[in-house]
Amino acid sequence: MRSFIVIIFILTTISLYADACSNLKKAYDKKIEEWKDIEIEMKNDETSKKRYDELLPKYNKKWEEAQKLKGELKQCDEESKNEHKAFFNKGIKLKKEKKYEDALVQFQEALKIEKDFEDAFNQICLVYIELGRFSEFDKSIAKIKDKKTKGKLYHAAGKKMLHSKPDTAIKYYKGMAKVYKPEKAYYLIAGIYITKKDDPKTAITYYKKALKLNKKEHKIYNALGATIVELSSKTTNKLEKDKLLDEAASVFLKGVKLGKKRYRKYYEICVRLAQIYNAKGKAKSALKYANMAVKYNKDKKYSLGHLEKGIALIKMKRYGEAKRMLNIAQKDFQTKNSVKYWLGEIKKRNK
Repeated sequence: MRSFIVIIFILTTISLYADACSNLKKAYDKKIEEWKDIEIEMKNDETSKKRYDELLPKYNKKWEEAQKLKGELKQCDEESKNEHKAFFNKGIKLKKEKKYEDALVQFQEALKIEKDFEDAFNQICLVYIELGRFSEFDKSIAKIKDKKTKGKLYHAAGKKMLHSKPDTAIKYYKGMAKVYKPEKAYYLIAGIYITKKDDPKTAITYYKKALKLNKKEHKIYNALGATIVELSSKTTNKLEKDKLLDEAASVFLKGVKLGKKRYRKYYEICVRLAQIYNAKGKAKSALKYANMAVKYNKDKKYSLGHLEKGIALIKMKRYGEAKRMLNIAQKDFQTKNSVKYWLGEIKKRNK
């Protein structure tokens, strides 16, 4: 009941502002017309000097009255315009408190006063995302003109739908790609295809589209290379597998050449490159990039890096060094089983 009374009060306030400004506008227009009528008579050649002198004070008074009304009208318009901001700010507060339905009412009231208030449309879209009301989101986002704002909303909607409806998330990321940071949108779409749909081929297509737009982004090289490796694991054809691994190595190398600056997972590109070179029997190259992986990881006992170092050293017949590397990697449960196998290989080769 209380909220109903508040809404009635709000609507009444809006109506009062609208009526007051409208009445002032009518009064101002009428006053200007009266002033112009006097001016026309004063400029008439048939108007005597006596009549002119009689009209002059009225002329001046009408002008003063018109200017006063003009000032009042301007103030009324400003107050009316600021009223929409009051509703908007109340909506923001309610949204922060996660009172989404109440916030929605406030943003909608703001739009009743200022129909092109884009910030309100933006917040309404964000509320619809939180409430999962995506059909209404689709209608509201169509009213957003700013491309950056629109793109960010599509991104937020895609993120919300990522786990429950990946195909819908893809739809929103494609919408994002049309208006804002397409390379980021393609990267996100590719991620869905590899993680949610087990479709590395399509993922590779989108990673390459992202890379074409931004060739200085480490994470795209990292993800693209890893996805190509994933695709190689799905084929039993040796020629095709080798071709894919060569392609992945080329991608990782380009990522490595960007340098470690601004990418905290630089070590990951290095270790993946080491894995490929070990798989292809290129032990010296594998050792080089495994060393880099260990060097650039904050954990100097980085297990994957030490595992690849150990494998490369075994292939180079440097068994003592290899064993020391594998003993470090053995302490991590993620690499423990692999270490067990390679320690067994050392024993076989030492016989």
